[in-house]
Amino acid sequence: MNENNNSSREDQRNIAEEKLKELTDKLEDGVKAVRNSDEFKSLITTMAKFPHYSLNNCMLIAMQRPDATLCQSYGAWKKMGRYVRKGEKGIRVIAPAPYTIEKEVDKLDANGKVILDKDGEPVKEKKELNLMSFKAESTFDISQTEGKDLPRLGVDELVGEVDKYEMLMGVLREISPVPIGFENIQSGAKGYYHVEDKRIAIQVGMSELQTLKTCLHEVTHAMLHAEAGNDISRKRKELEAEGTAAVVLSFFNYDTSDYSHPYLASYTTDDTLKEFKESLGTIRKTSAKIIRAVEEKLKEHEQSMEKEQPVEKMQEQNAEDIVADDSQEYANVGRRILGTVRILPDGEGGSRPSLLDKLRIERDRLSKSSFGNNAVNEKGVRI
Repeated sequence: MNENNNSSREDQRNIAEEKLKELTDKLEDGVKAVRNSDEFKSLITTMAKFPHYSLNNCMLIAMQRPDATLCQSYGAWKKMGRYVRKGEKGIRVIAPAPYTIEKEVDKLDANGKVILDKDGEPVKEKKELNLMSFKAESTFDISQTEGKDLPRLGVDELVGEVDKYEMLMGVLREISPVPIGFENIQSGAKGYYHVEDKRIAIQVGMSELQTLKTCLHEVTHAMLHAEAGNDISRKRKELEAEGTAAVVLSFFNYDTSDYSHPYLASYTTDDTLKEFKESLGTIRKTSAKIIRAVEEKLKEHEQSMEKEQPVEKMQEQNAEDIVADDSQEYANVGRRILGTVRILPDGEGGSRPSLLDKLRIERDRLSKSSFGNNAVNEKGVRI
């Protein structure tokens, strides 16, 4: 018997793994299709103009403005036809500051040897040396600017309702390592994971499908990328978070491809999808963990419903067992023993009558006293 159970569980695991492999393969095909589109090529041309921040600067941006999505300097935004709104506070990052100095050094010949004068002393010459230092600089997120629209891909927001939405949100709250809250995010982001405060913020007022997708995305960040010093690139983090959200929802038959595929494509650097493929193992593993948690909760919910059904049926049956009578006193007797007449044994033929027998005796007594021995009911049947 145990061998059969173990074999059945192993089969279920294999089926689940095959399903996840199928879903991640579809995800990869969708990302490839987006990358091959003309719209994506236009977007890439624009995105190439944005600076590529180091890991340290990405951490600085995340700590100061965790909902930031696209940052560059005041002047760079101006060149793109967008302008930083008055009163916006810059995000401070570390920028290179090269400088040149003039220094007197030994003069060298073509072989790299020091040239000596007639007295045997090194001949000196002045040279300019390029040195590097760093300075603090302000950058601004796109949400802090206004002006000419940038190229876009896909839809801005998913629409649709989700079956058992409240229960699924409850599961995410249970498995999330940090609290999940709702707020009006001024930047226009759908949500963010706050590295310093260790919390997740979700935009209020979105559709159920978009809210659930964003929650899955941010919970994945919290599960996998909680440590600010984690040596993973921002692209890798976004691929893992959005990929996991898309796979989990696809497993439960919710399509997020119009939103997720362009999002994922924007974080890949070439047609080989190198970063995305490197993320697939993590995406499958994290998706499986979340899916198991959801399925266990669904199973608990179904078992709870099954337990409630017999109780409801018993209550209905007991209600039918109340004998209707025009006599208010008799009706009260029936109500007093509600719930016991089906449990106690029938006492007829025994030395000790049951409550059911007592009810019958009491009914006969009340009938005789109220209507007489020859009384009949409304159907003409002698009582």
